[in-house]
This record gives sequence, C-alpha cells and structure tokens, in this order.
Amino acid sequence: MLSTRLPRSRARSRRSNSAAVLAVSFAVLLTACGGGSGGGGGGGAATADAGEPVDGGTLRYAFNAAPDCVDSRQRPQLNSRMIGRQLADTLTEQDPETGEILPWLATSWEVSDDVTRFTFHLRDDVTFSDGAAFDAEAVQANFDAIIELGVQAPQGFSFLAGYQETVVEDAYTATVVFEEANAQFLQATATQSLVQYSPASLGNDPADLCLGDFAASGPFTLDEFTPETSVRLVRRDDYAWASPLAENQGAAHVEAVQLDAIPEGSVRQGALTSGQVDLIEAVQPATQAQLADTPGFTVATSALPAIAIPYIPLPSSPRLRDAETRRALSLALDRDAIVGAVYNGVHATATGVLTTANPGYLDQSDEVRYDPEAAAGLLDRAGWDTVGDDGIRRNADGERLSLTITYESTDPLAEQQHQLVQQQWAEVGIELGLDPVATFPDVTIDEYPGDLTTWSQTRGDVDVLRLVYSSFDPAYSMRYGNPDEELNELLNALQTTVDPEERGAIADQAQRLIIERGYAIPVYDRVSAYGFDDGVGGFRTDLEAKPLLNEVWLAP
Repeated sequence: MLSTRLPRSRARSRRSNSAAVLAVSFAVLLTACGGGSGGGGGGGAATADAGEPVDGGTLRYAFNAAPDCVDSRQRPQLNSRMIGRQLADTLTEQDPETGEILPWLATSWEVSDDVTRFTFHLRDDVTFSDGAAFDAEAVQANFDAIIELGVQAPQGFSFLAGYQETVVEDAYTATVVFEEANAQFLQATATQSLVQYSPASLGNDPADLCLGDFAASGPFTLDEFTPETSVRLVRRDDYAWASPLAENQGAAHVEAVQLDAIPEGSVRQGALTSGQVDLIEAVQPATQAQLADTPGFTVATSALPAIAIPYIPLPSSPRLRDAETRRALSLALDRDAIVGAVYNGVHATATGVLTTANPGYLDQSDEVRYDPEAAAGLLDRAGWDTVGDDGIRRNADGERLSLTITYESTDPLAEQQHQLVQQQWAEVGIELGLDPVATFPDVTIDEYPGDLTTWSQTRGDVDVLRLVYSSFDPAYSMRYGNPDEELNELLNALQTTVDPEERGAIADQAQRLIIERGYAIPVYDRVSAYGFDDGVGGFRTDLEAKPLLNEVWLAP
C-alpha cells in the first residue's frame, strides 16, 4: 500500500523540462492591482487594504452568466462549480501553489500498489445542513449516487470509470474500489464533480437537485435560486471544517451572498464602479487596465489549469483527415496577434496543449509557433498544392480547402477571434467559413457540425488530456469514432501510477503526439479576472480560480 499524508510543507519533486517553466506551471498565478493598493500571490489573498476581518453584511456579486443548475455534479461548467464550491465540501483539496492534494473531509488516505483501492480516513466532526453526520456510509452513498446518475453527472461519472464499490471499513474509514487502475481518482476527489451531499438528499429527482433540493456540508446553504438569473446564499453559523486553503476556518464572515447575472461586461463593470455590487467576475480584457487604474478598485487575475483554448479539428471532417493539413492550420496561426488584438494582451499566448498553470504542462513553444512558410510546405505535401484565382488551395480533384466552424454568436470576442483567424489562414490559401448560431446544437462530439470546434476543459491534473483526447468517452472525447491507438495507450497509462514523475513522463509523450498529429491547435491560456472595491477583504481563489466566499469580508 502507498500511504499518503500530504502536509502543506511537503517538498515537491520537479520534472526536468525547465525549472523556470515548472515554477510557473505548478502555480495559479494570482495578481492584483488597483488604486495603488493591490496585493497578490499564488493562491493567497488578492485584496485592497480592507483592514481586519469583520463579520456581517451581504456580499453583492455579479455573474457574467448565472448557472442553470446548482448541482455541480450534474454540470461541468465553471459557474455551477463555483456555486457548488460554496454549498458542498470535498474529500480532498488541491493546493493552487503546488498542485498537491491536501486533506479536507478526509484526513489521510492510502492507495494500493495496483492503484485500484483508495482508503480514506475521515473527519468525525462534520455534519450536513440537515443535521446528518458525515461518515463512511455517506461517502459510500455519494459515490453510488454518481454511478446511478450516470451521464447526467458527466465528469463525476467519467472520474469513477470502472467503479466497483465503496467499502465501509468502520464509521470513519471508507475504501473506494475500482476494477482497474484509476490514478486520476485521487485528484478527482478535490473537484466539485465529486462533492459530498447528505445521503437523505441523494434519492431526490435530478431536476430537483439542480434546483438546490439537497443538503450538504459547505459554508453556505441555498436560500433562493432562479436559474440563469440569480442565486442567494446564507451563512451556515456552525460551519467549522473549512478547506486547508482557507485562513478563516470557521463560519463565513458575511451573512449572505447575493449573486445576480449581468451578462454585458461594460454594464457589469459599471455596476461595480457605481456601487451597485461589491464583486464582479469576468472583467473584460479591454477594460481591465482601466478598472485597475481606478482609485478604490482592484483587479485580481488567475490563470486556469486547463487545456489551452484551442481549435480542434473534428475527426468527422473529410478535409482534415491528414495530419499534415491539421498541423498546417497550427503553423498558420499568429497567436500573438490574436492575444494582442482581441484580448488586449490579458490572456497568455498558448505554448502547448496545456496551460502553464496546469501541473502537467509541457513547453511546446518550438512546435506551437507561427510559421506560415512551413504551413505552406505542409499543405503542398498534403496535396493542396494548387492555388485558385480566389486564393484558396485545391487538391488534384479540384476540391477547395474550405473549412467551417460553427459557434455561438453570443460571445463578441470569440467572433473577433474567428474573423482574425479567417484572415490569417486565407494568407496561406485556407478558407474558413464562419457559421454563428444562437444556440449550439445539443449533439455528441462525432455529430458536431462543420470541420473545427473550439472547446476547453478545466482540471488541475494531466488526466484532462485523457478526458479530451482519448477515445474512451463519446460524450467528451475529440477522438471518439476515430481512435489513435498509440495516443490511447499513452493516455490510459496515466491511470496506472500515482507517481508524479512517471505520470509526467507519460503526459509529456502524449502532449507531443497531440501537437505532432494536429489534434489540437492551441490559441491562448485563459486568465480569469475578478474586480472588487476596496471595501472587500479576504478575496482568495482555489486552483480553478473559483472564489472562496467564506473568506471574504466587507469593511464597515
């Protein structure tokens, strides 16, 4: 058995790629500025000088998009997971500075040598908001419930692939058993896809669970919820088992949090500067500098551990079946120009499959580069070697190299990005047709319209590569229906070891294959940005840049 106790001071081994890169890759980069009084640090407070913590008041928070469901097990979107973070706790936590897994509801754990059994030793002082005790039977009921939800809990269900059972060893010891090695499961227990609910809630209808009909152990309970409009949270006064990331280990400082959707970025920022709200998310790239320079306000930015925001060639596209054609798309992409013109230099230019904040990041900047001459050479070799009078390449059959991307029309920055890419690819003879739609069709990956899509997944673990690029899951995998057996073998091997060095070496090979074979065209690393006034103290985020609202206080 591999016994695992992870105090925060534990030394971390470093991979040999680059010490400078890895120092960044294990950190969520949290910085702040504003009115000359900001502060920052990886995973630490990012706040103006609001004085000492005080209790009381209602924090007014503006979403860019309110969730349609507050059951974070059923929704992988960040807005649902952000609310899930406030309502429910997890067995483990992940340190945003190091990426290591920390004890939370589980005080320690052991992993079997074959990585099929995970034994968790639990706190004995935790209760759910309905008064029920958190114990081993609750852990068993929660994992069984995820299996019962199945694809209605898409991430959690995938995290529990091969689940056999949870064995109750004693009142506060539970062993989760898998049919095969499942190394990613330990990190998965730190995600809001595997939050812990009171067993009495788990039999509720999934639609009712989405509306908040559950009891959990988090620092807040749900008071009101109007899907896609607003959420109201109230403090749980007896809360006393906060995340190890939290400086405040007791009840939340604020009595309540009122969260309202303000989709338009300029309106959201205006609501902040006019005093209508205290805290906003998704500060727009074009106005971040302006807000940061406004006296009395702070902007806190946090890089997300994730797949770098890419263009992904769809396996169903007949024109993108050739690896050299796919690679040419990447080499014809001027990422610096996109980041500068569309995102005001706020997001970071992608340098690999993963963002630099992901613990599995590999620097691939030599391959993820702008090189239109090399792109043209690859297109010639792939048979797109004749340029028509319209400037678009053709193959021997006279077929034009014309591609289409379908996307939702509600994001003006995405629209600008696609238009700029359209211009860049046209310079090497590739036509990109833009197909904006009001609502993206609800279809599986192999049924996506067009030739390309753009999609990311946030997760602070190299297993995010397997989730997106292997062929194991039709609901997620971009290679579904068109498998790459060598890549599948590598990604499945990630499951066989919890050793960071071994997993890192496997992930490096996988990332190289993904770029070499053109399965991903990384564009930029997404950076999350919050804005708040100087009356807000204690603002902190977790590894996924979700705020720890039980830390926040309002200066009198």
